[in-house]
Amino acid sequence: MPNLARLLAAAALGSGLAGAASFTLQTGAGRAWALASVLGRERVLVVNRPSAAYLAEMRRQDTALQVYDLRVVALLPPGDARLNGPATPMLTLLADPGGRIGGQYGPATLIGKDTGVKARYKAPPSLATLGALIDTMPMRQQERRERGR
Repeated sequence: MPNLARLLAAAALGSGLAGAASFTLQTGAGRAWALASVLGRERVLVVNRPSAAYLAEMRRQDTALQVYDLRVVALLPPGDARLNGPATPMLTLLADPGGRIGGQYGPATLIGKDTGVKARYKAPPSLATLGALIDTMPMRQQERRERGR
């Protein structure tokens, strides 16, 4: 039976679910970072211009993000002071000139380990919302059996 949360998220935005389009952008330090470097190994939440409060919350929940193998990729305008914010293992801050990539991914898009787009959101979702969806995914269920968490 199809996942109701995923279908509702897709329907809410009027778009189907398809594969993720890779991209390469610069970090605040000027280093190139490619989505392809994590696709297939981690789940990825691409968030476009999230608030400082959202970024702070994701930093606080870094351990939970690690449990879910969930990387949060925040797309910010070039020169945004948040690009140089505190680093955590599962939060990647990238400069998105002209909002080109953010326009493709919308406010927030969840990409699974199978590289498919699992959900699109009208606003950056909470970790509880993401976790509820991720926990229904077959790969996550296998991870829980193998890892015991």
